[in-house]
Amino acid sequence: MNKYLLLFFYFLAVAILFYPVIFQNNTFGSGDTLNPYAINHILDIYKDKIGQWPLWQPWIFSGMPTVEAFTYINQLYIPTAILTWLGFSDNGIQFIHLIFSAMGMYLLMKQFKISSLISFSISLLWMLNPFLITMIVFGHGSQMMTAAYIPWIIYAINNLYHNTSLRNALILALLIGLQLQRGHVQIAYYSWMLFGAYFLYHDCYYIKNKVINYKYVISFVAACIIGFLLSSHIYYPSLEYTSESIRSGGILSYDYATNWSMHPKEFITYLSPYYYGFGGENYSGFMPFTDYPNYVGFFVLLFAVLSFLNLDNRRIFFGSILVLSILLSFGKYFSIIFDLFYNFFPFFDKFRVPSMILIISNFCLYILAGFGLVDIVERFNLKDIKAKYLILTFLAISVLDIYRIDKNIINPEKNSGQKSQLISNKKFDSFFVEDELIDFLKNDTDLYRVYPVGPLFQDPKLKFHGIQSVGGYHPAKFSHYNDLLNNSNNLLSFPILKSLNVKYLLSPFEISHDQIEMVDTVAYSSIMGNMDLKIYKIKDILNRAWFVKRTIKEDDNLYNYLNSSAFSPEDVAVVKDLDSQSFNKGEILNIEWGIHEMVIDVEASNKSFLVVSEVHYPKRWKLTINNEPSETFQVNGVLRGVMVDAGKHRIEFKYESKSFQYLKFLSNSIIIVIFFLLVIPFAMRLLKDNS
Repeated sequence: MNKYLLLFFYFLAVAILFYPVIFQNNTFGSGDTLNPYAINHILDIYKDKIGQWPLWQPWIFSGMPTVEAFTYINQLYIPTAILTWLGFSDNGIQFIHLIFSAMGMYLLMKQFKISSLISFSISLLWMLNPFLITMIVFGHGSQMMTAAYIPWIIYAINNLYHNTSLRNALILALLIGLQLQRGHVQIAYYSWMLFGAYFLYHDCYYIKNKVINYKYVISFVAACIIGFLLSSHIYYPSLEYTSESIRSGGILSYDYATNWSMHPKEFITYLSPYYYGFGGENYSGFMPFTDYPNYVGFFVLLFAVLSFLNLDNRRIFFGSILVLSILLSFGKYFSIIFDLFYNFFPFFDKFRVPSMILIISNFCLYILAGFGLVDIVERFNLKDIKAKYLILTFLAISVLDIYRIDKNIINPEKNSGQKSQLISNKKFDSFFVEDELIDFLKNDTDLYRVYPVGPLFQDPKLKFHGIQSVGGYHPAKFSHYNDLLNNSNNLLSFPILKSLNVKYLLSPFEISHDQIEMVDTVAYSSIMGNMDLKIYKIKDILNRAWFVKRTIKEDDNLYNYLNSSAFSPEDVAVVKDLDSQSFNKGEILNIEWGIHEMVIDVEASNKSFLVVSEVHYPKRWKLTINNEPSETFQVNGVLRGVMVDAGKHRIEFKYESKSFQYLKFLSNSIIIVIFFLLVIPFAMRLLKDNS
């Protein structure tokens, strides 16, 4: 089939499916779209301002890493950086990846000696897979773009297997590296489980024949290593952060990890997608909530099942992966298998949503459906016209079948119970308009944080405008901060708010308390709607750093201290691994603050203890006193503490970024080398042919 005709049909399918976005000036406005948009906006500003990659985001949860927590990595993914430079929108980049994935599936099916028409049919249906479409609609584009590489990498492994050359090894390394750079680590992990199994599938053939192709084995391993190095500036720093985050593992994390396990009963949605109400308000299944059913199309499922009537090694492999991935998706509902991986596979326990592995199941179903379709054509000895009629009938019915599901995901009917994420670009922009509240907060040039009350706690508008908040949203926040949230009823304690340098409470309703005073009522608009917002100022607020009179050694009563109305954070600090003792208060002479460094000039007549209202993370925030390294203490569960001797001192916190910078340089260097090794021979062949 002509490659330009292929691309035309892929583009046409995307254009029809996403017509409201491409042609009607609309976009998608889910919370998972708005949150990254907001943080990327302010980080873009700071990247230009400081002239380097911002590695800390002080606007949510009193401060968090960026890259280490897989935030602000979209521009570290080279295709996105290039496409953005060329002027493509975020939605446009995702649509290109859909088409890219369809092309990979087409080439893979052709590689399996399947006809062009069947290969096209399977590739088009894979591209229209509701899993991939949902990820675009609900703001999980990184999932879709990471999954887009699955058929390409299987295709590249086959090429390396059949022709073990430097060129094929470099192409495989590049594809692996780019998939990892897109940064959805869970989809990438599941993909690598598939790739590793596929490599062993090839290797088992050699072992069976008592011959090992060392060249292939070495080339595959080398390609994987190079691929990881291409993304090492994203993954290596995150390894240290993982142990500090809520994904660090443990008994409590098992419940977290098995959220959104796929109950075996819900597999009926592969036959009847509306059985459990589809998604949204009508969903009545076993997961906390969902936005879509797992469905690949009735005839895709039928032909996948029929493929097992004619077993060979390839079908046994994809069938085995299909069964294993389904069993793993059961999570807590089939813990025998899940627990084996959770307890013994490295990093497997860092993920939640076991049902996410169904992207691998779906991939296998589409591959097997292609095999099943071939079998039917061959079994009934269908000639060209009859074979084409059968395949086109299968394609037409399957496309219409899957289109009704995709359409209900993208633009559901008003009375369907599904909440549409489709909004105009004008409305999307209106969520972030600078209004009276933002003007008020920006005009206060002090260093402070705000506490958004109730439904505003996760509002992305504040971080969009660079307002530092103790709230926010992130799926991998610090574990110690999460503990503080859980043990303080979401920070509803004035001693805690004071210690977090909160100056203003922002509330959609009236609050009465002797610790606060009403400042103003202003108009506010956001994703929560338009409202009159009350601004309350905390009396006797604490600055970003202060000296205390005494410390208490942290014990099991930590949160009892912090939540007590009698606790006085301006005088007392609860400190981990430091014996209780008394101090004389020193004096703070000056504070200079930046997202990567903080300088505090102090003077003390005697030994003193300084509390710094910044999140404790000594693995990256390095402390020096008068240019000499010093120890940072953990204070009040989440903050920093510094022991200060008598005299004048310059206290500096700097965010360690050398490892990221070195690895980013290494990644870019490898990309350049691969580019020249692949392009120069191609250019030489063109010159030779032209001569």
